[in-house]
Amino acid sequence: MEHHIIPEFAKLLFEIEKNPDISRIIPGRISRQQKWSSTMRFRITIPTDSGFKCIMSKWATAQELFVICTKEKVEDVKKNVEKISRSILK
Repeated sequence: MEHHIIPEFAKLLFEIEKNPDISRIIPGRISRQQKWSSTMRFRITIPTDSGFKCIMSKWATAQELFVICTKEKVEDVKKNVEKISRSILK
């Protein structure tokens, strides 16, 4: 890990990293946001040149997460990440 992660999301990240199509997961800086919620939220936001970006948030804390994979596997990896996030963050 290059940066710390929001502790509540550790289990989710450890499950996501088991996907062999993912070459790297890079957590971004932890930041404060004006909008807050007591529930854990995870969403895939935008594609990047090397995969896609996600946002994890809880309370007034948010963190970007970059998932790196090959262009051919992006859609499969996204589906897998969404499935894992739904099962863990229910």
